[in-house]
Amino acid sequence: MVQDLLRHRDWYATDGAFLDQASADPELLPHYRRLTVAARAAGAHTLVLNHGAHPHPGYVELADLLVTFEGPWDAYREAAAPPPWTADHPAQRFCHLVYAVPPGEIAARLAGELAEQRGAGVHCAVPGSGPHPWGTLPYALEAAG
Repeated sequence: MVQDLLRHRDWYATDGAFLDQASADPELLPHYRRLTVAARAAGAHTLVLNHGAHPHPGYVELADLLVTFEGPWDAYREAAAPPPWTADHPAQRFCHLVYAVPPGEIAARLAGELAEQRGAGVHCAVPGSGPHPWGTLPYALEAAG
């Protein structure tokens, strides 16, 4: 992992890292603590852990941003309220990534409202679905193009 971070830093002048498919399990906190220390030593000033769900609260001290939801629109609309410990942290520390959002401004606005209600200050909602939904632009960017 550190070699990948160094290579991307050198090739693309990156100053952050997005660690995808991070565990939410408290037993793996020591492992992720070592990874985040190594990532920061490799030059990652901004560090994102993508759990895709709310992790154990110990993870909040490891990264600048935690992805606490990643999934389709239908699941997002029905998602449970965030755990109480999240209220102890600024909304800008939490991110929701939502795909398969119906096209149009209404669904995009509703996704933003749901993110705000659930304490996520960072969010992205895209219309894409399938194995690579992130290959599509959020509605607002698509409409601006």
